[in-house]
Amino acid sequence: MGKYSCEKCAKTFSQKSHYDKHLTRKNPCEIQTDKIKALIDKAVEEKLIELNKKLISNNTENNITINITEQMDISKMSKLELMEKCKELGITKSSSKNKGELIELINSKTHTKKKVETIIKDDGEIINSITLTPPVDFSPTTNVISLFSGMGGMDLGFSEQVIVHSESILTSDFIDSAYTTNGFVNLKRLPFKIVFQNDILPAAKKVAELNNWNHNYTLKDIRDYINDNYEFPSADVITGGFPCQDFSHAGKRKGFDADRGTLYQSYVEVVKRVKPIIFVAENVNGLLTMAGNPIQKIMDDFAAVGYEVKYQLIKCEDFGIPQTRHRVIIMGIRLDCRYKLKDDWNVITENKKKCAIKHYFMHLEEPDKSMDMAQQSYSKAAKLEKGQGQTEIKMDGFCPTMRAEHHGNIEFRRLNGGKNNEGHLPERRLSVREAALIQTFPPNCILTEKKPSSMAYKPIGNAVPPLLGYIIARKVQQILELCRAD
Repeated sequence: MGKYSCEKCAKTFSQKSHYDKHLTRKNPCEIQTDKIKALIDKAVEEKLIELNKKLISNNTENNITINITEQMDISKMSKLELMEKCKELGITKSSSKNKGELIELINSKTHTKKKVETIIKDDGEIINSITLTPPVDFSPTTNVISLFSGMGGMDLGFSEQVIVHSESILTSDFIDSAYTTNGFVNLKRLPFKIVFQNDILPAAKKVAELNNWNHNYTLKDIRDYINDNYEFPSADVITGGFPCQDFSHAGKRKGFDADRGTLYQSYVEVVKRVKPIIFVAENVNGLLTMAGNPIQKIMDDFAAVGYEVKYQLIKCEDFGIPQTRHRVIIMGIRLDCRYKLKDDWNVITENKKKCAIKHYFMHLEEPDKSMDMAQQSYSKAAKLEKGQGQTEIKMDGFCPTMRAEHHGNIEFRRLNGGKNNEGHLPERRLSVREAALIQTFPPNCILTEKKPSSMAYKPIGNAVPPLLGYIIARKVQQILELCRAD
């Protein structure tokens, strides 16, 4: 028996030199469990394709009997009928709910799945029950205006193919049928269309363009659009994270006294002119603790233009994002909509799931071995004796908040690369790729056309994590369906 064993592929070696050569070869071995999982996933996918073909063909020779339960059009039911439906589904405490709330409860219980209960072949063999999720309609049906867009984190969640590690996802309802490598999965696309994007940071727009996330993206101060009486496109949703550094705990906390601190008023003005059904704004949790109660001022200003407004403090690490990023999400619904926000309302309740950093880093090579320019590059900023730069990331935990200002978002130590068999690695900062992965940007996204400088981190640190954007977008979609119900 060999003295040395590879933890990935389980091969054994009698000589250490052979073992070392195996570990450092150009084409690294695959983790055996991942290989088996990939084979199983492929077999399951092939079986589902085969079954779908049988369902579509309606082949009478096979005498296939199918019992499919369809979701009812519950929007046309009376309140009494909805309460009876809740009773059938085992939903309790429904008597005090209004019609819109009852519809939301039923939809959350039944979702949009079609369940194939039993498939019987001509020889009488019964195949195990299989739950099939119908394909998402990829044609965008809801226009979205994006303000203070950055490199498109929120927009990516609303309108693009979001790719995250499977460990970040609690329920298969989020996941599309197509799988990517290294444990990453494609999430189902949502029917939103970005019709206007705006920011003033060229580096952010460039990343959006490199990845085809740009949709009528303009580099212009939003206040200039307002002063020029620009006619914004029609949209049912407006999103945006107005500049937050002046409200941040890590910043100087000038708040409304700073130029950036009043930019939210431009957001309010766009909402007033466009009159969307819903708006969503993202900002730092410093809004809740600053003197003068800025959160109430902001909510009052949105309410004054005809919106019911609520906010929620979101801890990203509770929703599958490997980062202790705490953000305030402000949502407003136009007052003439039938759907009303309850006092105990939460903007997101789905995907309460924690995911450690190691799942996002396991596939990465160290910078000196990587062919990825974004992984090769990391800050050479001098060490700090105290402060943010001496925070060591634990692979089984979460990363501290990504900062947007210069080197602030990258001054963390990563000592072991997330791979237990590598031993001690030289101390260094996070790479550009690692910073983007912690923010849940796709592992295949293009972050630069050339070797990035330290300023490449700024748009990453400024961004809304795409997974957070996706979870918010799902909530917006649910509310829109209720608002549009007859």
